[in-house]
Amino acid sequence: MNSIIKFMIVITLFLAICFGYIYSSQNSKQNEQLIRSEVVSLKEGYGYQILKGERILILQEFIPGLPGKQTFRTEKQALSVANLVLSKLEKGQSPILLQSDLSKLKITTNDSY
Repeated sequence: MNSIIKFMIVITLFLAICFGYIYSSQNSKQNEQLIRSEVVSLKEGYGYQILKGERILILQEFIPGLPGKQTFRTEKQALSVANLVLSKLEKGQSPILLQSDLSKLKITTNDSY
């Protein structure tokens, strides 16, 4: 009888360890697939990147939709545009931004000092 109880405890522990391993590996795979945004500090302003796990999907060093190579003046501007692009991607929409999108976010350029 004593050996049966020991055997049941060993089996229970083994199953608990296996379940924990499977759960943690699935959870880490899901975290790798999360899409997120980060602000990028540049020499003359800010940009942003959109990442899926550790892979860069979009690296935007200049304000999209504007002529020339103008960086964002503040981290807040870069983050607000990055979050808009991120929300579009999460909804399955094109990440392309229009001038009207930038106007709604009150994005100003380096030329606007």
